Amino acid sequence: KKTSVKSVVKSVAGALLLSILIIAIPVLVIINMFIYAKLTFLLSVFLVIIVMGWSFLYYFFYYKLLKNYHEELSEINTKIPQLVESSIVATFFFFIGIIVLATIF
Repeated sequence: KKTSVKSVVKSVAGALLLSILIIAIPVLVIINMFIYAKLTFLLSVFLVIIVMGWSFLYYFFYYKLLKNYHEELSEINTKIPQLVESSIVATFFFFIGIIVLATIF
């Protein structure tokens, strides 16, 4: 099946925009709660979990938008590539989060 660069760029931009808008409010609430000194480590762990979950949200919207732009892709099962790519990115964010938390605390 053939996809164009324009549609893929639109899917990537749309998925980034949607996933960042959905994640922005919980992240801002957690960042504002850092004034409580006793909750600092717990809030940092929540931020790492949210960043890991962001990868699943991003790839969900990416494949959803890509299928909307190319109707011939709707018959292809993209669940496995979506989960594999999301898991790889979430694992990467997990390791980065552990390194940052170990450095700070």
